[in-house]
Amino acid sequence: MLISGPRHLRPQRFAHAAPVSIRPAARRGAAAVTLLAVATFALASSLTATTRPAARPEPVVMAERSTEAPAARGTHRTTEPTPTAAAAAPAKPVPTEPVGGLSRAEMDNALAIVEVAKREQLPKRAAVVALATALQESHLRNLANANLPESLGRPNQGVGFDYDSVGLFQQRPNWGSVEQLMDPHESARRFYSALTGIPGWGDYAVTVAAQMVQRSAFPDAYAKWESLATQIADATM
Repeated sequence: MLISGPRHLRPQRFAHAAPVSIRPAARRGAAAVTLLAVATFALASSLTATTRPAARPEPVVMAERSTEAPAARGTHRTTEPTPTAAAAAPAKPVPTEPVGGLSRAEMDNALAIVEVAKREQLPKRAAVVALATALQESHLRNLANANLPESLGRPNQGVGFDYDSVGLFQQRPNWGSVEQLMDPHESARRFYSALTGIPGWGDYAVTVAAQMVQRSAFPDAYAKWESLATQIADATM
């Protein structure tokens, strides 16, 4: 049935036809835009991943070139050589050959006297006094005594006859037993004990200091041995 009237008043037969045909196209366009955005984002992410700079190296490389002390650099080690502590000064070598014309046995006895002075931490002058005394009394020989039969059975380097004196310092029984007085180290220790017990002993002349210990009938006899005693002490201390 046809209805007459003005055209703009006529009902539109196809009013709903256009939206039905346009909506699927719009959806397809939106989907295409979405896919394009996803593809663009994926491509950008891929380019970012491939162009991203590599991780920076650990600081240990710089530490190897550093010259700072390990304490200032934590646990990193350095390749630069570190200074070492200065080596301790070597002890003065003890001569193996006798000095001053001494025999081997006499030199060994002199070394025993010096060793006791070192052990007791005594100055060189104490050793000079002791050596001069032993040079005068026995010429650095460990003497037995015919008046003390016990002494003859001990190792000795000669026999003396001066009262009952024995050993390097010709000490008498009031100084100790024969065994003690004929032991070079022990007899030297006893001599040093008596010497250092004298107030101001280091201020006296060698012969005076020796005489104050020995109380010899020849108080000036020790002076002639001071030069040799000093030579021995200089060579061994």
